[in-house]
Amino acid sequence: MTAQEIVNQVKNLPPISQAALKLVNLLDSAEVSNEEVVQVIRCDNVLTAKLLRACNSPYFGLEEPVSSVDQSVLMLGHQQILHIVLTVAFGTAMVVPLPGYAVEANELWRHSLITASAAEIIVAETSEMNVEVPVAFTVGLLHDIGKLALGQALTPEIQANIRQLIEAEKISRSEAERKIIGTDHGEVGACLLRGWNLPEEILEATANHHNPVFEPRPQLSVITHLANCLAHLAGSAPGWDGFAVRVNPKAVAVLNINEARLEALVAQVRESFDRVDQFMCMS
Repeated sequence: MTAQEIVNQVKNLPPISQAALKLVNLLDSAEVSNEEVVQVIRCDNVLTAKLLRACNSPYFGLEEPVSSVDQSVLMLGHQQILHIVLTVAFGTAMVVPLPGYAVEANELWRHSLITASAAEIIVAETSEMNVEVPVAFTVGLLHDIGKLALGQALTPEIQANIRQLIEAEKISRSEAERKIIGTDHGEVGACLLRGWNLPEEILEATANHHNPVFEPRPQLSVITHLANCLAHLAGSAPGWDGFAVRVNPKAVAVLNINEARLEALVAQVRESFDRVDQFMCMS
């Protein structure tokens, strides 16, 4: 099967806010203004209500209640608001259980948020690649979204065959999926996101997060790959295939990360777990 054929079989994903998708297309602009963000969010009443509820949650501990999108952006900054909006917009779709992966409800979503946090940490700690923090957060959040489509499209028999191949050959989930069905959850996720008209760099990072692209120059998938690996190394491994995730040596070399620094990054990601759990409650 091709990635597009699998996506065509998906019938039950919750609709994603068009305002949230439009915001994703603003992420790579360092010049995006508070007013631009406010105008986009205002177009979606449901998203606005969820945003205000989140801003007024104990997570932020604001002294005064927030009553408008303008006020929320002014008090928290548009980067934090983007995080909240993307979290509440995509969270509904990603909290479902995935029996084929032995993933319980909320487990994939938690791993995605931890990977997003890890991507932010990498961008903050390395200067080797020029990536905006909101972009890194977004690709971390969406990197495994293809699993939602595969969870619907693949029969229990195919899922079992993939699992058996991983255990027998000690290969990654991505490799096993390619051998059994001809594509993997990264490509399927990118195909799904292409249908939502998201930027090409986010599609690349999603498609290649298990096989990052280094030539002719390192792509965003390098950061997404390492962020996913850090999340797994820190203990966020949703389902039965987490043990097969391995760090590509080229990724740490490109980002100038030695073994000691890698261990420090894992510790930082682990420290983010409580914050992620609070964020999930908020959203």
